[in-house]
Amino acid sequence: MKLAEHSRSSVEGVRLVAGRLSTCAVLTFFSTACLVTLLHQASLLFQFPEIGLGDSYVLYDVLHFQRTGEIYRDLSQPPYLPAQYSPLVYIVFSVPGRVATFPNPFLGSRLVVLIAFLLCIAVAASITRCLVPARSAWWWAALIGGSVGVMRDWVLQLRGDFFGIFFGLVAIRLLFIDSRRAAFFAGLCAGFATQFKITYIAALTAGVLWLLFMRQWRKFSVFTAAAAVSSAGLYVLYWTREHRMLSQMLALSPGIADLHGAVRELEQILLEPLVLLAPLAVSDVPWRLSARSKLLLLFGLVSLSVAAVTELQVGGNVNYFYEALFAMIPAAVIGVRRLSVWAHDSAGAGLFVMTLFGLFLLPPAVGSLHLNLDYTIGPGGVVVRNREFHEIADVLSSRHLFSTVPRIALLDTAPALMEPFLLTYWQRMGKFDSKPILDRIRREEFDVLVTASTAVVYRGIPHVGPNLRKVISDSYIPFCVRSEYLVHLPRNRSESALEQQLRQVDCEPVACDMRATCPKW
Repeated sequence: MKLAEHSRSSVEGVRLVAGRLSTCAVLTFFSTACLVTLLHQASLLFQFPEIGLGDSYVLYDVLHFQRTGEIYRDLSQPPYLPAQYSPLVYIVFSVPGRVATFPNPFLGSRLVVLIAFLLCIAVAASITRCLVPARSAWWWAALIGGSVGVMRDWVLQLRGDFFGIFFGLVAIRLLFIDSRRAAFFAGLCAGFATQFKITYIAALTAGVLWLLFMRQWRKFSVFTAAAAVSSAGLYVLYWTREHRMLSQMLALSPGIADLHGAVRELEQILLEPLVLLAPLAVSDVPWRLSARSKLLLLFGLVSLSVAAVTELQVGGNVNYFYEALFAMIPAAVIGVRRLSVWAHDSAGAGLFVMTLFGLFLLPPAVGSLHLNLDYTIGPGGVVVRNREFHEIADVLSSRHLFSTVPRIALLDTAPALMEPFLLTYWQRMGKFDSKPILDRIRREEFDVLVTASTAVVYRGIPHVGPNLRKVISDSYIPFCVRSEYLVHLPRNRSESALEQQLRQVDCEPVACDMRATCPKW
């Protein structure tokens, strides 16, 4: 009898220890992942080079709007290519520059995007608290929202995603309130989400369908009317001032399909712990879901469907799925809670959870933490990156230059090209004649030409297309490499002063008659 009691006590002790260790492993993983996200932003916030391809392209149009009050430029003039985002993206990013002057032209806009990202997490936590009756629900939601690895490189990029997601989430949260006034403001927010990206229709669509399903006709009318005013109504208002708006926003439609690239992007999303945890919240009896849960589920499904369809075109990226990821946070919190219950109920389950999070997920997170510490304050930290950029920028900024690197192109007051990927994309679609650009390069009009030191290709679209590459090779000679920039000089012009300045900033000479030393740009 005593032996049996001792055995049961030992099993109970193992189960208790395994349960506590598993909870500790899960909490440590998400805390570490959040810290990685925080350090990653710290390493990027103040850097002068752009964070993501396209940042300089967006900033150019923001600065143009600040100077002229015009968003959508005359495409017969350099840099020729359209401003493809919604008007409110440029308007919001122009606000910091109108309030203060920043030494780093990206800083103000990055701070605005960072605030939008944090607000998305806050609203997702509020939604979670409404759906999960537990004190810890909101901070688990914050931890999970801040730990998503595929978002880290995008938090500070100059895009409208987090603004649109924020208003979509606020619309869903307001619909949780049983009030026609809340439905009115929810409609405004749902329509406002489309002002940052026309594909952010999930909150609007989910709200309309849910109110119809719930047969709340008055709220439906109020919500729909408000959404119509803040979506289509505002676009009509913008169009009266910016007649080029629609043609430039739709310039890349219908796009070029790339199924394999879309699958690769989706694979990254599916491997996120947030996505792996969310299915644990699925009820065995789906029709017992609360009305609020059904609204959030509908919101997530619509968002995921829109992302999957739009991701098929080659310009798509993982950011298309961010809205759906935020919609999954409450389910992931429930998943964590269920995982914790299983781990405490069974020693085997506890050991499994502890092994999964403590041995398989945590070590890569710790490794990322170390890398980000080094990237922030180490030998390759932000101070070093900024110094290297300033050294080459000081030499090039006084010259008339052509660059397929958008950040370098931004140094020229009248850049000939701001977005090489968009140029190749538009050419593939047969919508752009690059002859004006190519003729200027053939004439060796530019004092210096800069490309990336390695070939940049995204989903089959090279940043330097074949025609542009040939004309550059015929008219300019690679001279030296500094950081990731390859500097080319005109074939038929002597620029001894420029060559000397480039050597002084440690621009490493290249010899393209020797295959081993010639960069494959």
